[in-house]
Amino acid sequence: MIENSEKKKLEDGLEVLLRLQGKFQKEHGFEFWNLEPGKRRDMLIRQLFAAISELSEAGDEVNKWWKKGSKEPEALEQKREQILEEMVDSLHFFLSSLLTMKVSAAEVSEMYLKKLGVNFERQKNKQLGYV
Repeated sequence: MIENSEKKKLEDGLEVLLRLQGKFQKEHGFEFWNLEPGKRRDMLIRQLFAAISELSEAGDEVNKWWKKGSKEPEALEQKREQILEEMVDSLHFFLSSLLTMKVSAAEVSEMYLKKLGVNFERQKNKQLGYV
C-alpha cells in the first residue's frame, strides 16, 4: 500500500513538526511532558479540547448561517486563509498533545498507516457498514 520511501518521508515530516513544536514549548516553559502523570493527563485533555475548538472555529468560517459571507458557495475560497489559520492552530494543540503523551513520530506514522489500511479495507468492503 505504501512504499518504504513514502513511510520514511511521513515519519521525517512528523519528526520535524514535533521537534519544532517541542522547541517552541520548551522556550516558553510549556514542557508538559515533564509534568507528573495526573497533571499531564489534565493537560492532555485541555490540549485535545483546544484542538477541537480550533477546528470548530475553522468550520464556523463557512458555516455561520447568521453571518453574511459564511454560507455562500464562494466562502471556502474567500475564507481560505482564515480557515487554514484555525486548522494550523488545531495542529499546534494536536502536536502538543502528542508531545505531552511522549509519542514519537515513528509511533504516529505507524498508527496512521495501520488505520489508513483499515479505512481502505472498509471502503472496499461496504458490508463493514461504512459509506
